[in-house]
Amino acid sequence: MTTESPAPGMTTPLPGAGTNRGHGSPTWVFTKRCSCKKCRAVKNAYQRQVYRRRGYGTWQPYIDATPARQHLLMLHRAGISYSQIGRQSGLHENHVRRIAKGRSKQVRPATEQAILALTVEGMQRKVLPVTGSARRLQALVAIGWPFSTLATYVGMDPRSVCRITYQRFIFKSTADSIAATYEQLKAQTPEDHGVSRVGAQKSRALAERRGWRDPLWWDDMGHIDDPAFDPAQAEQPLNFHEQAKLRATEILHLASYGATPEEIADRLGLKRQYVVERLRELRNAA
Repeated sequence: MTTESPAPGMTTPLPGAGTNRGHGSPTWVFTKRCSCKKCRAVKNAYQRQVYRRRGYGTWQPYIDATPARQHLLMLHRAGISYSQIGRQSGLHENHVRRIAKGRSKQVRPATEQAILALTVEGMQRKVLPVTGSARRLQALVAIGWPFSTLATYVGMDPRSVCRITYQRFIFKSTADSIAATYEQLKAQTPEDHGVSRVGAQKSRALAERRGWRDPLWWDDMGHIDDPAFDPAQAEQPLNFHEQAKLRATEILHLASYGATPEEIADRLGLKRQYVVERLRELRNAA
């Protein structure tokens, strides 16, 4: 007997199927219509399952997509991207977006189950703030590495790598891959590794327009993984009160190691009388 082929993106459990990718998956069985032994076995088992459910009157191929859509929007508002939702649920990102945007009015029961099984807490345990990963990618672009080339090193689609710089969270495995790529490439010249001169120049120009710092800047400043650290603020000159506060901290630090006022004044380029007065004020305040 024959049955209707499931629509692209369907996730109805297939008896004998292993993962959501490769032979035996919905994509290979129904979309690509693979005729290998594994795919044929999975398709035959699925058709027997459909036949039994129709016989018992329990066959329900599609249901209202509203609960799934509302759950997707809740996850997205919590900062979880549709790409991350797709990877965790086993659905294609475009299918997730169609449901979230209301373009898919109905979904299969298994699709709804896969979406509703995701929780904000569960997703956030597997993700990290994107700050460090985005800054590492931007730093590599600043020295001439195009996103398309970085995607090859990271093992992702070029568009997905570019989107990372605008996301809020990232999977830990992806963050680890980006960190390894950063350590591998930050001291390398892109033109020496197959990047064209024009491509490298375009990448550097993009980074300059957007104010992205290079690896040397981050090595000097640190805080590459700190979301609270603002690179723009770090480069602004200190005002009078900020300079005074910094001097007081330095004076106390050197004095705690037994340095005399004369030694402190000589090291910081200050007058001895200023150092003596500041030490007296700071100690009285303590």
